[in-house]
Amino acid sequence: MQVFHVYIDDLRFTFVDRAPVEELKSSVVAASRNDGDFVSITQSSRPPSEIFVTSQTKVRIETATIPRDPVATGSAAGEDDDDAFWFDFDSLA
Repeated sequence: MQVFHVYIDDLRFTFVDRAPVEELKSSVVAASRNDGDFVSITQSSRPPSEIFVTSQTKVRIETATIPRDPVATGSAAGEDDDDAFWFDFDSLA
């Protein structure tokens, strides 16, 4: 599984899907080419917010891969191996 960390100045936003990251990149580029503009961030690990972006705003995107643990031997037969899990995204820093 991949997660995407987007750093805008001193703030970090974590995404689990690529599409919102691509949309955010387009919005940031458009805002930085203008005299500055607010960019909405709605699908990240943080509550929805708006960030003012200018050509001086520092933006960095990192991709992290979370390895899936192999199914433990001795687990009960018939258990489904699903993708549901709890994860502390701050531990990837």
